[in-house]
Amino acid sequence: MALAIRPISIELAEVARKTLNEDPIQCRSQLEVLRSWFRERSNLHGSLDDQVLVTFLRGCKFSLEKAKEKLALFYWIRTGLTQVVQERDPLDEHVVQLIRMGVGTPLPYTERPVDPKIFIIRVGQFDYTKCSFADVIKVGTMINDVLMRDDDQMVICGMALIIDMAKVTAGHLMQFDFEFLKQVAVLYQDASPLRMQGIHILNPPPLVQTVVSLFNGLLSPKNKDRRIFFHGTSLDSLQQHFSKSILPVEYGGDLGSIETIVNQWEDKLKQNREYLLELARLEDCSVTKLGMNGSTPPSPSVLTPTKKNASFGLDGSFRKLEID
Repeated sequence: MALAIRPISIELAEVARKTLNEDPIQCRSQLEVLRSWFRERSNLHGSLDDQVLVTFLRGCKFSLEKAKEKLALFYWIRTGLTQVVQERDPLDEHVVQLIRMGVGTPLPYTERPVDPKIFIIRVGQFDYTKCSFADVIKVGTMINDVLMRDDDQMVICGMALIIDMAKVTAGHLMQFDFEFLKQVAVLYQDASPLRMQGIHILNPPPLVQTVVSLFNGLLSPKNKDRRIFFHGTSLDSLQQHFSKSILPVEYGGDLGSIETIVNQWEDKLKQNREYLLELARLEDCSVTKLGMNGSTPPSPSVLTPTKKNASFGLDGSFRKLEID
């Protein structure tokens, strides 16, 4: 059976070989193993194409067992968190309003074709008087679903987050339910093949900086000094890491406005409407039968006992954020 995946550039292929253990010759057999695994799991309803499956292999550095665990989690958490993976029609008026808030926006360019892609999260753009935090996460899942299928650079080289806390108020912070945040952490970390390469925090309120500083102390010595960066209110500090040529004008860059990029993403999500609706039909029927009702269901049976214990509580969601 021919592989239905895109060819990648020589530069990306070299990064994939060195950092992800990618071997084009073995890729065919590894994908067939995943297809066979899916056929044996009657509880997983809905299929993923080869391009998405190879994204999971790349996200797990071509460990088949880890890819199976991540895929099981992908179905499991999405079945349970219906408030963020259902009603995602990009033609729906309410969903369009959510998209246009521009809370999370991937930037189109990097300085080098093998740099991590950049994702700006503007927390203060979340208008909690018009929507819920789950609504904001919903748009994030829509964007991530398209990226993991279409953006080879982000899949292979990872992403860097710029988290802008400007205009964040106590009202914003009151929206963040702790139990829901833990589930979202599983969704974006354990169940996603996209890999984090660094976090840059801009305009943090004092309390946020204190909390993240404590969190930073949980990282290994290798990571703590170079993976989470506080820039205060300084765009000059941010620009030491990201060239002006790839930053929007709102961050002192030459790229154009974030609004323009948000509009482009609105069009892209509408173009991918059928794909997004198809993913909304993915289901782990074992979760459906048990019923989740907003609480964490039993972990997927495919997981090892260690992984089951480590992935679904405070330890799994906040104490083990992995940054490659």
